[in-house]
Amino acid sequence: MSRLPMPSETEAFPEETRAAVRHILQTRQSLPPPSTYLTYAGKAGALLSDLVDHLRYHTSLTGAETELAICTAARAANADYIWTGHVRLGLQAGVREEALHAVDTYGPLDGLTADEALIIRFGRELLEASQVSDATVNAVQARYGERGLLELTAVMSVYMMNAAILRVMDHRAAADARHLTPR
Repeated sequence: MSRLPMPSETEAFPEETRAAVRHILQTRQSLPPPSTYLTYAGKAGALLSDLVDHLRYHTSLTGAETELAICTAARAANADYIWTGHVRLGLQAGVREEALHAVDTYGPLDGLTADEALIIRFGRELLEASQVSDATVNAVQARYGERGLLELTAVMSVYMMNAAILRVMDHRAAADARHLTPR
């Protein structure tokens, strides 16, 4: 049970919230919890939903690269709810189980493809270290270009924000979900 009710189009919520909920339903055909909770802040929820949609489906990254980046962020945030959904989506998009295992367990990156290792290394530095090394930034830029560098940064960062929203709402993964390995 979350700390606040999930916003909806009912009279229990202000018109600004209901308008944002309608926008999310029109553009996403579902009400993903992070964006929907943010509709308590009105249009911010609709904007977050649009940003997430863009970063997931309309960038230069492949679906597998995007999902691996999201799973890396979910691990860094210790966000079971995000991990559960995006492991499933990642496998459907072509992310290899070996890469997901390395992310989940903070395992070594040898044995992974060069792209898998690069995305995970970049995410670990971006989200868990005090800075991202020049070598890693240069490697990401060389592989994905300036656009891809910023798209990876943005998708990982927005999922850290999603994790923070879910943590504040105490929105948890189902008991039978594929949970992260305890740290």
